Amino acid sequence: MSKEILSLCRKYVERIVGKYSCKYFCKVYSAKYNFVLFKGDIRLEGILQLSSNKTVALVPAYNEEARIAPVLEVITSCSLVNETIVIDDGSKDRTSQKAAAFPVKIIRFEQNMGKGAALQAGLEAAPDAAYYIFLDADLLHLRHEHIEKLLSPLCETEPAAMTIGTFRDGDKTKVNLAQHYFSILNGQRALSRGFVEILPDLSWSRFGVEILLTKYAKLAEKKVAYPELKGLTHVTKEEKLGICRGFCYRMQMYRECLFSLFYYKRMIKLHPGNVPPEILRRLIA
Repeated sequence: MSKEILSLCRKYVERIVGKYSCKYFCKVYSAKYNFVLFKGDIRLEGILQLSSNKTVALVPAYNEEARIAPVLEVITSCSLVNETIVIDDGSKDRTSQKAAAFPVKIIRFEQNMGKGAALQAGLEAAPDAAYYIFLDADLLHLRHEHIEKLLSPLCETEPAAMTIGTFRDGDKTKVNLAQHYFSILNGQRALSRGFVEILPDLSWSRFGVEILLTKYAKLAEKKVAYPELKGLTHVTKEEKLGICRGFCYRMQMYRECLFSLFYYKRMIKLHPGNVPPEILRRLIA
């Protein structure tokens, strides 16, 4: 596409979706639709089809009363997100009440079922979405551009099936280092509908859900992108619960992650969900 046409396209899309979202939507359009130069303007063929490219944000939350509001404020004000679903994983505080102040759908578990079960419930509640974005409820400094960076690789000419955000230049050095060397654990992700439609059941995985998703993407030979999310970070377990309780909770999280790392193939066979037969055969081989 020539620079002149892309420039005209950008001006046209700005009038439709706003200046901020223009870059993201131009990527979608250039990959999927034809541009027609018409009297110095751009007419987008099939523009009504874009409304069917629904993006749903899933926010699993457990006892996040004090932190969830700023996250939801950013997500619900982002023009790239059409629907937000908060999955309250059996919280004992007022997480659901805080979430109810925003235009979101709330799924509430009576008891804690784990992050994997929460995300599974969210996916099942939005079967018509084209894109899914996973965002933790305890994020700090979340901005619209972070959401755009997670979604953009899914809309390129050779799209990724999943993106895994990596924190960079945040104000917590330890978190930055952990995210750099162990990005497999990062919960900020975006998934295409095509990838979601072949996922195994996530319900068993608890905190190991990110490892399961990453390992399964490799098993299914799906493209994964790693966009940098500059300035983004999150509240640590120790900051939430104190040194002792936070450390114990972190050890529980690591135990669940290690279980997923070493036993994900066995668990996929036990809980295949929508895994295609050819991928199941790879588990047996």
